[in-house]
Amino acid sequence: MPRPFGDSPYAFTVPPSVAAVPAARDRVVQRAQRLGLVLDEELTSDLRLLTGEVVTNSITHTQAACVVSVRYFGDRLRVEVTDVDPTLVRPSQAEAMDESGRGLFLVAALATKWGSQPCVAGKKTWFELAVPASVVGTTAVIASQADGSAVESVSITRAHLRMEHQAA
Repeated sequence: MPRPFGDSPYAFTVPPSVAAVPAARDRVVQRAQRLGLVLDEELTSDLRLLTGEVVTNSITHTQAACVVSVRYFGDRLRVEVTDVDPTLVRPSQAEAMDESGRGLFLVAALATKWGSQPCVAGKKTWFELAVPASVVGTTAVIASQADGSAVESVSITRAHLRMEHQAA
């Protein structure tokens, strides 16, 4: 029996290089699409921007690799970045001419929710984006057994989940 999707995150490690951030952004967007989420241009842009900010902060401040995980909870997409620094993040006071220090203000402004919490590895910084029902892939597909007989009609989101669990 498949586990609820929230219990089955997709995770990957990002090497300790700012040059690795664009690939991390792409992987997060691709994962959301693979889950059957049809993100409009604005949601895709926000997802890329927020992922880039949180991953860049992690790499810049720790000089170490981080782990990015992606979960979908039915109405929200959650991206978590785990790193080795136990210091919780908070927005800084950037001056007008500063070239950095505004990333968490963007996260706070664009994310539905966000935060930072301690964990065994150090800390986990996360954000959530609301994914309206109108952009969740709900086209019905027929799930089939190994012998080819139809089992039931399920949504694309559930079909992706079922396929991932069957492949494991």
